[in-house]
Amino acid sequence: MPEGVGAVLMIGHFIVSIFNVQLGQPVIYSMPFDSMKSCEYYANMMPKEAKIDIEWKHITRSQCFTTAQFKKMMEQRNGITNPGGKPVE
Repeated sequence: MPEGVGAVLMIGHFIVSIFNVQLGQPVIYSMPFDSMKSCEYYANMMPKEAKIDIEWKHITRSQCFTTAQFKKMMEQRNGITNPGGKPVE
């Protein structure tokens, strides 16, 4: 992470049917912010749900993480930890 990044906003976009069946894989991405306050402000501005047509809707989920939480989560996801839980150097 570059210097000055204090928080990371993760955003996920999902397309779901009226029967709660997800269409394909979600689109998930992240955006860096200088502080948790600015991250949370932007997260609150995100649309939550939009109807596409009679059967489908677009749902957006977002959550702010501190930089340390985000790094730890990415290390776990990428399998970059030893069995003892310490990051591989």
